[in-house]
Amino acid sequence: MKKVMTLAVIALLAFSLAGCGGADKKSSTAPSSPPPVKQESAADLFAKGKNLPGITYDYIMKAKEGPTMTGKVWLSGKKMKTEATVENQKIVTFIDSEANVVYNYMPAEAMIMKIPFDPAKAAKSPDQYSKETDATKTKILETVTYDGVSCKVVMLEEKPGQSQVKMWVREDYGIPAKVEVTEAGALQMTAEYKNIKVGSVPPDTFALPQGIPVTDMSEMMKHLPSKQ
Repeated sequence: MKKVMTLAVIALLAFSLAGCGGADKKSSTAPSSPPPVKQESAADLFAKGKNLPGITYDYIMKAKEGPTMTGKVWLSGKKMKTEATVENQKIVTFIDSEANVVYNYMPAEAMIMKIPFDPAKAAKSPDQYSKETDATKTKILETVTYDGVSCKVVMLEEKPGQSQVKMWVREDYGIPAKVEVTEAGALQMTAEYKNIKVGSVPPDTFALPQGIPVTDMSEMMKHLPSKQ
C-alpha cells in the first residue's frame, strides 16, 4: 500500500492582412502609404488561450531534480484526465478541480484511489499560463518556429535577476508550446507541450472506469509528513 500511495502522490505532482491598394494610374495624386501593421501585444497573445473549448496534448516535464516525466492530457473546463507511466506502472489520473478531488486509477492493481486535490502541487496546463500570466510584466523577445509552429518567445520576470519564466507561446492558440523556469540563473524546470489539439473533449473522457472499487484516502493523506 505504501508503494501505491507513493505512486499516487508522484502522479499528482506530475501534473498559455492588412490590404494595400495601388494608386490610380490616371490620378496625379501620389499613392498613399499603407497603414502600419499593429504589432500583437503579449496581452493580445495570451487572450487567445483564455477561453479554449478544450485541449489535448502530450507533455514532457523535466525538473532540476527528479526523473523526466511524460504523458498525455485531456482538459475541458474544470476537469482533466492524464495518463502517465511512473516506475514502470501506468497511472490514469482524473482531476475535478471544481470538487477538489483526484482519482488515481492503477490498471495493474485494479484500484482507484480518491485523494484531495491541491492545485499548488499540480503541474500547470498550457492554458493556465495564458490565464495567470500578468502580461504587463512580460516582454516579447522574438518570433520563432518551434516544433513546426510559429511562436512568440515571451519572458516573464517576477523578480529582476532572480525568477524568470520563458515561454514559447503559439501564435494560433495563445498557449505555450514550451516553458522554462529559471531561479537565480539556474534552470529549474522545462515543460514541453506537443501534439496540441484544441476543440471540445467528449464528456465521457472524464468518466471513471466502471466496476473498479474506489478507496477514499483523504484521511490517510492528512497524516502523511509534508516536505519542508
